[in-house]
Amino acid sequence: MSNLSRLKWKVGLVLLLLLAASSLLVPAAFGRVAPSIAQQATPSTDETAIRQSAVDFAAAFNKRDAKALAAMWTEQGESKDTNGVTLVGRAAIERAYEEIFKKPTVGTMEVLVKTVRFPAKDMAVEEGLVRLSNGIKTMPLSTSYIAVHARENGQWKIALSSESGEGIDRLEDIEWLLGSWTTKVKEEQITFNFAKDSRKPVITGTFTRVGSGKEAVKGSIRIAFDPETGRIRSWGFEDDGAHSQSLWSNDGKSWLLDGKGVLADGTPTREVIVIQRVGQDAISWRAIDRVLGEQELPDTAPLRLTRTK
Repeated sequence: MSNLSRLKWKVGLVLLLLLAASSLLVPAAFGRVAPSIAQQATPSTDETAIRQSAVDFAAAFNKRDAKALAAMWTEQGESKDTNGVTLVGRAAIERAYEEIFKKPTVGTMEVLVKTVRFPAKDMAVEEGLVRLSNGIKTMPLSTSYIAVHARENGQWKIALSSESGEGIDRLEDIEWLLGSWTTKVKEEQITFNFAKDSRKPVITGTFTRVGSGKEAVKGSIRIAFDPETGRIRSWGFEDDGAHSQSLWSNDGKSWLLDGKGVLADGTPTREVIVIQRVGQDAISWRAIDRVLGEQELPDTAPLRLTRTK
């Protein structure tokens, strides 16, 4: 294959690596096989109330209402942050949130409840993730949490809470990727589709590249937690035998995909893909540190992918 042909082919492989080769410390409940609809139990009134309190917690945080947040704890409730600092009592918790809200880059909160269980009377244990986003042009970051609730005067209050796992990349941090994306490179239309697997902690995707008067090139994508490295890893496969894989890392503004692959003719490839969000429905993509066989290639110009409705 000539260098020109390889480079042209490489455009397709690079795009596949973009999101295919697109954290996760998977909580145990997240990895369980989901029961059928017929087997799923209706949530109890208490579980519904606790899940609603998580919604209310995020709403109060996003309104910067420190008093409402502190009121969700018992009078002498305890809150431990990711640094191991423990606050005791509503007054201390309220003051801490007031200080947090003075910072200009606090962000918007989402609470993703994973499990709620009731190990004793008037006691509930809630586990999940807290996800913070500082605007659509930054990458969401998350921490895991556990909250022990106690029933007081008929109401559920937080008695103990603890956050951990800051700086760990999780699949939940790339849920903004779900859906369909498209871009055009010269005469080729390229489309990606991503969805969560309903039964496993995996994001699956498909890839199609269509050129004028040419047969479509298709591929598949799998993104999951890699237990060997403790990081997100993705694998991409094209229908002509080309394949690639990447390890993901998040620097707060970009996802960096350190990838390697093999073309259909056996030529090895390496590159680092930089993905940035440039809008609610737009992604900027470029490839750097590219190597085709033994030949170093220049970095690509940023390419814009748009979410299709």
